[in-house]
Amino acid sequence: MTMKKSQLTKSYIFKKVSEALKEDFGSRGDITSKALIPRDHKSTGTIISNDPSVLCGIEFAKLTFKKLDKNIKFLSSRKDGSKISKGSQILKVYGNTRALLAGERTALNFLGFMSGISTKTNHFVGIAKPFNSKIYSTRKTIAGLRMIEKYAVTIGGGHINRATLDSFYFVKDNHLKIQKNISETIKRIKRKKIKKKITFEVDNISQLKSVLNEDIDIVLLDNMKPKQILRCLKLIDGKFQSEVSGGINLSNIKSYAKTKVDRISIGELTHSIKNSDFSMDLK
Repeated sequence: MTMKKSQLTKSYIFKKVSEALKEDFGSRGDITSKALIPRDHKSTGTIISNDPSVLCGIEFAKLTFKKLDKNIKFLSSRKDGSKISKGSQILKVYGNTRALLAGERTALNFLGFMSGISTKTNHFVGIAKPFNSKIYSTRKTIAGLRMIEKYAVTIGGGHINRATLDSFYFVKDNHLKIQKNISETIKRIKRKKIKKKITFEVDNISQLKSVLNEDIDIVLLDNMKPKQILRCLKLIDGKFQSEVSGGINLSNIKSYAKTKVDRISIGELTHSIKNSDFSMDLK
């Protein structure tokens, strides 16, 4: 599955922004700004990157301010996917000062979180690209934020594996503890009215041999080392797509990509993220 920018609709973004602002406001909102800033005061806010990043989340930042001041003006803006250097100007806005201050942290939180994911993904993609291996995310996401995280992965150049449990059939070792006959397992799936691709997870070469003649689309080589993967790829010989997962990080990704496996799934694209750092200055 791939996800395009258009799939994060304006209404979806607005909903997530509203939830985040409600969480941040408490019952009385920004009491400090209300106490110190005149109601009709106007300012220009400039968001700056403090890290080199692949930018992601600009529409979330814009709608944060728009929700708080419907008359706000965006004087300049970078686009998602832009490669930005430290000190780059990301977004410049003019509007109600209270609204800018109240929305600052929410806007920066979205930018930092999403850009952290897209930046990390882009690092993996850059290493794997010369070997024609594609980088995929997993379902190891923060509850309630999966669509945002998956979107950020695609902005970084990655791909989406399963967005939801019904994206495709995925037969894992725990399924086989109950339904042990592999051929019968595949046949049962094929008889179902829901016609979707089948991924089959294997933990060793013996398991792989048992599915080589089955009608599946992708075989996932789980927690295997590159040498094992190379042996498996010779056996697969293009019968179906190959995927690897388990323990893959920036320090070892190249050794996996060198096998020229089709797909590399990496949980830490979304479950272990260092946010990119942004700040906002007012004038």
